[in-house]
Formats: sequence, structure tokens, C-alpha cells
Amino acid sequence: MSFQSWNRWPKLSVVIPALDEEREIGDCLESLASQTFPDFEVIVVDNGCRDATPAIAARYGARVIREPRQGIPYARETGFRAARGKIIASTDADTVVPTDWLERIHQVFEEGPEVVAVFGPYRHKPGSAPRTPVRPLIPIYEEGLVLGQRAVWQLLGLPHFSGANFAVRQEAFFKVGGFRSPEGRLYSDWEDIQLGFKLRKVGKVRYLPDLVVLTSARKLRPALARDMIAGAKMALHVHVLGKPL
Repeated sequence: MSFQSWNRWPKLSVVIPALDEEREIGDCLESLASQTFPDFEVIVVDNGCRDATPAIAARYGARVIREPRQGIPYARETGFRAARGKIIASTDADTVVPTDWLERIHQVFEEGPEVVAVFGPYRHKPGSAPRTPVRPLIPIYEEGLVLGQRAVWQLLGLPHFSGANFAVRQEAFFKVGGFRSPEGRLYSDWEDIQLGFKLRKVGKVRYLPDLVVLTSARKLRPALARDMIAGAKMALHVHVLGKPL
């Protein structure tokens, strides 16, 4: 299955950063090709691929744009700036979205002119974690830490975007400076989360708890505790000290 021939100025754009994702990106693009909402384009940002990722994306009819500076913030920024839709959705190459994903996103923006962004949660694909001692801990991590964090952010009124599952009005994205700090420096990490914090100051950000995508748990490593500590340090830097990463 492949995408339709999109309009020159589609209503929505979907941006997908990708680095050597030939094993995963086909499922992602297949889920986008099955969307119930028809008027959108897909932009795959080739972030230095050495495999067949760009060719697979091209076969599906995606726009493939190259960003030689490696790093998700670079790739996501390049894709968002190339987007032609008035609404820009973000997902990842190892993520599968539901068939009504774009339809529901579009509906939220249509019904709420004051809405500048919408986001939802992610769950891990069953069996996608590496075969290490980490695998049995995934359900605990997902149901406990991840969902608990989201509940705290919602209680505090802090939108905690995941790059795999959010969308923003193009106008609002540029109004707040995109994935860049007030000084114009591209964020080094958590570019999605820091964008959400800025957007809540210029309009309404909607969280849809049942707009769930499935993403790979392959990056969860045996050093899970170390990763959690690193995440806590970044949270302290951003949330408490108020400094961009």
C-alpha cells in the first residue's frame, strides 16, 4: 500500500525523523497509509541513513528530506520547517499510529480555534524490548513510572509531549520559536517536551488520554536505572531551574 497523491498544500503534515530505520519504518508508513483522514503529507527526514530507509519511504510516497546534522532535534526541526500543512503532526519511525489518528487530531483543531497543540500517550509494542533482564520490567515501567509521570504533569498543567504522538498548529510552532531556546539555540534534548511548555503560554494544549500510539521498547536497556536518573536530572534542569537543555 502507498500514499495517495497529496495536495500541494495539504491540511496536515506528518514529520518522521529517521536514522537507519529500514526494519521499523515500513510498519509506521503502513499505519499512515491506512488513515481515515485523506488530506495529509508525510515527511521523512533522512538523518544520515546508511540503509534502505529513504528508499522505503519514497516507495510509500513520502517526501524525503535530508538533514546531515545527526540528532533528533535537528531532524525534527528540519521536517517541521519543511511542512506545508497548517497542522503538523509528529511521530517516530518505530511507531505505529491508529487508523483514526489524523482524523481525531484534525477534529480537535477544527472544534477549538483556541487549541494550539494536541498530544496523547504511547505504549510499547508487545515483545519489542531487548531480550535482557529489562524485558520483565517493561509493564511496571509503563504502567507505573510513565503513567505516573503523565498524571503529575497533567495535575501541574504541564504538557509533556512525546515526539511519537503530538501535533501543533504551524503558526503557533513558529510563534514560539520551534525547537529552539529563547536565545535561538536548538535544544539538545527533550525538544518535544520543551516545545509543549512554550505552547501552553500562547494557547490551549489538549491531552487525549485515549489517543494511544504503539512504539518500540528497543531502546530500553539493562541500564534502565541509569536512564531514569538521567531523565530525573533533565527534569530538574527544565522544570525546577527553568533552563532549556
